[in-house]
Amino acid sequence: MKTIIHIGPPKTGTSAIQKWLKDHADCLMSNGVYYPEHQQDSNGISSGNFLSVFSAHNGDYVYSPQKLQDTIAKAQAANCHTLLLSSEFFFSRLPTLLKAIPDAQFIAYVRNPAQLHESHYNQSVKRHGNTAVIKRAETLPMHTLKRLGEYGQQLGKKLTLRAYHDDLFVNKSIVCDFLSVVFNNNDIDFDVKAPERVNPGYCLEALEIKRCFNYYELGQYAGRLDRVLQAYDKGIKQFTFVGKHQFNDYKRQSIRWIERLAEQAPFEQAEELIAVIQKQPHQHFFKQEVSKAQCIDVFNFIASQDRALLKSLALCVYAQPQVEDRFPFVAALFETVRPKEALPSFIQYTKDAIYSRYPTLIVNSEKTINTKKNDFRGYVCNLLQVRFSLMAYIKALLAS
Repeated sequence: MKTIIHIGPPKTGTSAIQKWLKDHADCLMSNGVYYPEHQQDSNGISSGNFLSVFSAHNGDYVYSPQKLQDTIAKAQAANCHTLLLSSEFFFSRLPTLLKAIPDAQFIAYVRNPAQLHESHYNQSVKRHGNTAVIKRAETLPMHTLKRLGEYGQQLGKKLTLRAYHDDLFVNKSIVCDFLSVVFNNNDIDFDVKAPERVNPGYCLEALEIKRCFNYYELGQYAGRLDRVLQAYDKGIKQFTFVGKHQFNDYKRQSIRWIERLAEQAPFEQAEELIAVIQKQPHQHFFKQEVSKAQCIDVFNFIASQDRALLKSLALCVYAQPQVEDRFPFVAALFETVRPKEALPSFIQYTKDAIYSRYPTLIVNSEKTINTKKNDFRGYVCNLLQVRFSLMAYIKALLAS
């Protein structure tokens, strides 16, 4: 059986590809390609087929021959000639996969390192709680391109590299582009001209609002906030935080590294990708700041989508000892949700504080809190003194 493995790498449209493959698994199967079922979250994001090949073991993941054999057996039972696997987690584990499936073909995308640098920063704010402004990198991180170069030298024609850029995709669609590799440019009757966007980036205002919220203990509300902010489309969509001089420096570094990659692992779109990067102008530069009016607009949008969420988020902010230190973010929040509206009774406030700080605690149907160590009093003292200040509660109450 032919095996094709898509390894990403991260931030190269993997989520969009996987969502389409998952949604059209039956169509793929009718064309002889088996794509294993996998889970995805409410944003359409997943680890792809990683768990079709690897198993959890002692806090890490190890290759499972049995899982692979089971997956191949399912593909054979479906009368498919090709097994297609996709996961960003395969990128760092390619040597293991190659040893397990020596004849496998691999697909990876090459993205402009300068774009990748800023995209990684935005993602760190969006999903990983980063509160810092973007830092100037004298040398762009090139780990991904280095690894691709090493893989290219090792795999030769077993590795297919494609350029990650809208203007260079087949039919200007990454899904069409990906399928052109899977089906070797043969005509296929799939409607993929306008695939649904998956894991869209925030607009500038939403990104800065999320960066401000990251200063606070959001607990269970972080995921809900992420989904709402992804839907906010009234703000600035095209933006960069990289200045012109830095932009030109990054451009030179990017071109130099892609040229080096093309020497190690030749790919047909290398010159086109370099040309696109060379022609890219510096534009849409903005400082990392938002006005009070912009904050209010985003808060009003959150309220229109989920008023209870905004009240809960406001409580997370008002519960901090230094709540007033971040202007205009806090000032705009005070105008949108008055403290009296957000603050619950002190007992409920303490419960919310504990859940936000220690979301792994179990709250049962009688709304009593159980802990394995039975140190409830210690948790409460910690929260009131450090995380959820009693003085902050009183100050917010008086501010109403």
